Amino acid sequence: MLEFIEVYKRYGKIEALKGVSFRVNGKFVAALLGPNGAGKTTIMKIAMGFVKPDRGSVRVLSMDPFVEEDRVRSLIGYLPEKPIYPLKIRVKDLLNYLARIRGVGENDVNRVLKLVGLEDYSDREIKSLSRGYLQRLGLAQALLGDPQLLLLDEPTANLDPMARQEILRLLNILHRDLDVSMVISSHIIPELQEIANYAIFIDRGVILDHGSLEDLAKRYNVKSIMFIETTNTRKLISELSSIEFVEGINIVDNGIEIKIDSRNIKAVERYLDELIKEGIIRSYRYKTAQLSDIYEKLASGKH
Repeated sequence: MLEFIEVYKRYGKIEALKGVSFRVNGKFVAALLGPNGAGKTTIMKIAMGFVKPDRGSVRVLSMDPFVEEDRVRSLIGYLPEKPIYPLKIRVKDLLNYLARIRGVGENDVNRVLKLVGLEDYSDREIKSLSRGYLQRLGLAQALLGDPQLLLLDEPTANLDPMARQEILRLLNILHRDLDVSMVISSHIIPELQEIANYAIFIDRGVILDHGSLEDLAKRYNVKSIMFIETTNTRKLISELSSIEFVEGINIVDNGIEIKIDSRNIKAVERYLDELIKEGIIRSYRYKTAQLSDIYEKLASGKH
């Protein structure tokens, strides 16, 4: 759980946060979205207990990060936007050093190296790593100690498109396999829609809106994507092609994805329930919404 209630923070004459309030519960991947300078990094630093708000209250994993800071930090993995590493030491030596600080051993270092795909790079000096692999190193150190929550500040910043996609795929795998909650900030609005199930939009220190992607899609009437696991792809596509509220069909691994108008979600669910009874599909789930469409409506005031 992560909760901010009427949080304000000023740096000199700059108001970084202006009454920020949001709450995320359960196991989540929350996208913290907004342009550069919106206040995303300040939110991360306050959640970590690095920066104290001028007023307002914060709860992280049901604790106050400024009262129980050691306990909170022991349960959080943090990747800053611009991490600085000692360049002339080996990857595994840095991780072993950080593991001792965390109170964990070499087994945990080996675990995180495997998780992020750095096993074959553990003996290399950090200066030899590409930008993409430096971000993997950042994720490895954040995962030490098996945290309950990851706070990742712009983890894809300054990466080329291929490296960016690799990091996003890795984050998706980590959430799925470790069942760890994440808050991931980005100024590239659409890039997190494949992995996030919650979004927080911020601009100039003000929360524009927040909520699950399903709720936001309905609220702002944007296109939604549903995943369907089917026993008969050909028959399902034939069935869906004749349904007016299905606007697009895409074949993916283990099933298909359909694009729908969010106003029709309930009708789609009723229809898919009937197909389950007929044995044409096994299951379905809401996948994502077009984050850029939501942000455009928020930024233009069309809500």
